[in-house]
Amino acid sequence: MVKNRQTIPYEDFMQDFRKSWTEDDWKIYYAVSADFQKEMRDRSELGAALQSARKAQSLTQPKLSELADVQQAEISRIERGVGNPTATTLFRLTHALGLKLVVIPEERTEITRQ
Repeated sequence: MVKNRQTIPYEDFMQDFRKSWTEDDWKIYYAVSADFQKEMRDRSELGAALQSARKAQSLTQPKLSELADVQQAEISRIERGVGNPTATTLFRLTHALGLKLVVIPEERTEITRQ
């Protein structure tokens, strides 16, 4: 049986570990953090675009769920930017909304992938 353990905030937990991080550790941390933040912004933008398209057609989430054969809860997660939809889910949603899912290059000043 586990005795009561105090829950501490993540930042407090990590504070002692970070004291021993090297410069390289910090570089990795900042790079991963930046990638994560970009992914979350992208998810948020996707969700906002789908929500806007849905509302422009006066559709409710339950109605879109029915048309796309995607659970309403998943539509809600996607629109809030916290979902991680599969390609199939995105194709179903865009098709039900009369949209086409396309991939276009992002404008970048330099390519950072190795």
